[in-house]
This record gives sequence, C-alpha cells and structure tokens, in this order.
Amino acid sequence: MHIRTEYELIGEIVKDVMQKLNHMYPTEVKETLVGIDQNLAPIESLLRIRSKEVRIIGIWGMGGLGKTTIAGALFAKLSSQFEASCFLANVKEEHEKQGLDYLRNKLLSEILEDVNPHISTSKVRTTFVMKRLRQKKVLIVLDDVDDPKKLEYLAAQHDCLGSGSRVIVTTRDKHVLSRGVDAIYEVKGLSLHHAVRLFSLNSFGKTYPERGFEMLSKQAVDHANGNPLALKVLGSVLHSRNEQQWDNALRKFKKVPNAEIQNVLRWSYDRLDYEQKNMFLDIACFFRGENKENVIRLLDICGFYAYIGIKVLLEKGLITFSDEGNVCMHELIQEMGWEIVHQESINDPGRRSRLWDLKEVYDVLKNNRVRKIY
Repeated sequence: MHIRTEYELIGEIVKDVMQKLNHMYPTEVKETLVGIDQNLAPIESLLRIRSKEVRIIGIWGMGGLGKTTIAGALFAKLSSQFEASCFLANVKEEHEKQGLDYLRNKLLSEILEDVNPHISTSKVRTTFVMKRLRQKKVLIVLDDVDDPKKLEYLAAQHDCLGSGSRVIVTTRDKHVLSRGVDAIYEVKGLSLHHAVRLFSLNSFGKTYPERGFEMLSKQAVDHANGNPLALKVLGSVLHSRNEQQWDNALRKFKKVPNAEIQNVLRWSYDRLDYEQKNMFLDIACFFRGENKENVIRLLDICGFYAYIGIKVLLEKGLITFSDEGNVCMHELIQEMGWEIVHQESINDPGRRSRLWDLKEVYDVLKNNRVRKIY
C-alpha cells in the first residue's frame, strides 16, 4: 500500500478545491482576485480552447505579479473541459527537493489516473504510456519553471499530448519559453483602480481607503507600482495602524525595503552570473531612465559583455525598454539593487562598491572616506 506524501495530499486537495471553485468563480472568488479579468481574457484568447490543436502557452513576468494566481484561476475555470488535468505547483522548488523524475511521475500519474503514482523512469518511456497520453485531452499547468530543459522534459512536446490539450507554464525567465511554446503572455502590474482596491482590502478590509488615509494610501499604492504582492504585504503591514504610524512606516519603506517583498524579487538577481549582477547594480544605481544604446555602450566600454548581459536582464524581468528606447526598471527592483549595495557596508558608505545618494557622495568625498582599492 502506497503512503502518500504531504506534497501529494496537498496537490490532491488543491485540485479538488479548484474544481469546486470553478462553479463559484464568477461570484465569491472573483471578489478576492482583484484585477484578474485583465489577464484571464487575453490568455484564454491565446489558448484557443475550441481548437483541436495542442497549444503550449507561457505566462511570464517579474516576481510578485500573480502569475501563479492567474494560472490557478485558469485551471479552476477550464479544467472541467478536459478529460484529465494536473497543476504542478512550485516546479523549481519541488525539483530541488524531490527531483525531476518525481515531478514527471506525479504529472503522469494524475493525468493517466494510475493507482501507483511512482511510475519508474523506464515505464514512463514505454510505448504504452505514451499511447495513453496521446489519447487524452489534458490540461497541464507547470508553475514556476526556471529551466527550459525541465519544461521540455515535463510537457513541452506537442506530439506527446492528445488532440485539444493545453499546457500553461508560469516563469520569471522568458528564456525558459524560448523553445516549443506557441505564445507568451507578459503579466503587467495592476491598473491604479485595481491597485487601490487590492491595497484597501488588505489594509482596511474594504475596497476603498478610510477617510483621512486617502493620501497615505496613494503613497503606498505608488510605492508598490502595481505589484500585487507588494500591495498585499504593505496593506497587511499597515492594517490597524494610525496615521502617524502609517507616515513613519512609508518613509521607512523607502530606505529599508520590506524583506518579504525583497525575498521574492531577489530570486531573479541570484540566478545571474557575477558580471550580470554587476551590470544590474550599475543600472539600478546610475542608468535607470537613460537611453538603452548609451547604456549598452558604456557597459561595453567598462569591459562587460553588455549585449548578451542586457538580454538576460530583459528575459528575467529585471529591466524593460520604454517605447522611447530608455532603460526602465520597476521601483521595487531598483530598491532591491540599492539594498544589495547598501548591505556591502551598512554604516560606512565609503566601503560600498557604488554611491548614488548625493548626501553620501558629499560626505564620503568631504571626509575622505573612500575605500582603498588594491
């Protein structure tokens, strides 16, 4: 008798709950998924549910934008239209804990409804299993995939799935979606209206700010800049505080970024190599808003492999380009870069690798506190 792991039990519970929520989605669930419709409709269009073709769709964007929430809502809404379905949550994390074969076996066992979820690697590759898979119209969600090889191994092969099957992949790295994906949807931040609504739900328990907190709420919403995670975290932190505490906390957030938000955003930075990290920090500290061609040329002169480096930063959602050709960066990501440099030497700016604050620059130069370079 197979004893199911905690991960397997949670997965079954999530699947069961999502199927039940499918019937309630238009009313109860929609109230908590603020702004979800602005993403669902265009992704459903890309999925082409009525088509008999097999389609693989990527959902891409920076951390905290709600990619998993969007994929979960789609799964709940659409899974009843398929013969079988599987939501593989936290692929990156579960791969580190359990291995890739475990994830593939779990995927196949849910789709094929095997009694024993631990199908051996050799059995997975048999003609019998692949034939069964090709005969089913399935919906698969692969959440938080960080490597194109993992995607290909798990599900990104059109000829292995039955007619009308759909695969939805969420990732923070656009390069993951470079092979075998039919379309990519980039998740944007919430509109101002939806941002205020989400923030207010978490800070006041209703969809609008309390009287007297309108301007402070605007400051918090502006700081989050449409990022749902930041809106929820800031709202929760400020919940039940008075105006003086709000003002104090908001000024603190500008100098000391919230750790919960930063931990989510930092994943993309930590996956960069040494040179790419330095390019990112230079942009965060000095080049945000500058013309992209000038930035690339300056970085190249400094000895960086700037063209490929900039491409990687774009793929990981750490920077974007404006329509005018300038290098853009989300405020929270820029704050992450500042904090990384700040942590190099908290109390002695002269020992940091970069200085951008005019007061600190003046103090370091006036008092000759520049660190020695050997």
